Amino acid sequence: MTEVKQDMKTAPQEERETIISYDRQTETWHIYTDEPKHARKYEKYVTHPQRKGYNSTGRLIMLEGDIDNGKVTIRKNPPLTEAQKNHLQELNKTPAFLSNVHTDVQNQTSTN
Repeated sequence: MTEVKQDMKTAPQEERETIISYDRQTETWHIYTDEPKHARKYEKYVTHPQRKGYNSTGRLIMLEGDIDNGKVTIRKNPPLTEAQKNHLQELNKTPAFLSNVHTDVQNQTSTN
């Protein structure tokens, strides 16, 4: 049975947390989060939540329950190479509208 709380106040940013733990005996992953972004992201993986909290506008802001058929993977993105950093810097220097115009011109000339 899911305990649903309506009109909850969102926790202050410096107090929000997401805890994902593993119980070896039952081989289940459990999640608790009062970070609204994480609650919405993980909601689809918790089909029988223990608790859910919604703010005054009806948005999910808190979630607690077991992750169904859970396999949790934590990946850290590898650091960027110097070439990748330089490429990103060059992309950021080019205004988006010019970049799109260049692409559109290329597409038009290649189709003609």
